[in-house]
Amino acid sequence: MSQIDKLRKQIDKIDFQILDLLKKRSKIAENIGKEKKANNLFRPERQASILRNILKKNGNNLNPSYILSFWRSIFLSQIDVQGGIKLLLSNNIANSYIKTIYDYFSHDIEIITMNNTSKALEKVYNGKNILTILPYPSYNKGAQWWANKRLKKLYGIAALPFFLRKKKSPSLIIVSKYKPIIEKDSYFLYISKYLIKDKNTVLISKSGKHYLYRSNNMINSNDLKLFGILPKNYED
Repeated sequence: MSQIDKLRKQIDKIDFQILDLLKKRSKIAENIGKEKKANNLFRPERQASILRNILKKNGNNLNPSYILSFWRSIFLSQIDVQGGIKLLLSNNIANSYIKTIYDYFSHDIEIITMNNTSKALEKVYNGKNILTILPYPSYNKGAQWWANKRLKKLYGIAALPFFLRKKKSPSLIIVSKYKPIIEKDSYFLYISKYLIKDKNTVLISKSGKHYLYRSNNMINSNDLKLFGILPKNYED
């Protein structure tokens, strides 16, 4: 047997080990889904925590983009084992940001395109494990949707892309009806009817008489309504 054949035998052995571990992971994920009763299956803060730990352990050995792609596929496949999620997108978002969305979820995500954003938001609120993606809030035209009354019972739960250059802003935000969970390395978005001067908040958008703030801290104030808890992006 040649040296290259011996090395290939080692790779075959590792492949079977990976498969066995994925089977075990899938079984555990299935049991978690049963405990959740198939509600709130998409947990971006948990995924971000896993990815940060893996990237930290990786050092500089493997390309971080390859790690992200591999684990995103694992995350989605095991969410499917639990019951699956659906992603509603406007035609504009689908046409302009499809690569960013696939990089985040993997190419196996089920995408449904819609012409009407308001109807998409209604489906997110009335459905189960349905998400939508909208432009990340800013002062830009089309990015002030967050003041829509239909969003009173919806939350921002994650920003895309996950890998973000320093001092750059995300381009997209994921919206869900499930209240996000606080995790390490998260930040908060708050809506207010008032212009607030607080060193712990940064004004990121304004629409009419409404203001949207970002903070690294949980703030208890009658003047601020929680709109989102998002995992911080991984800066490269």
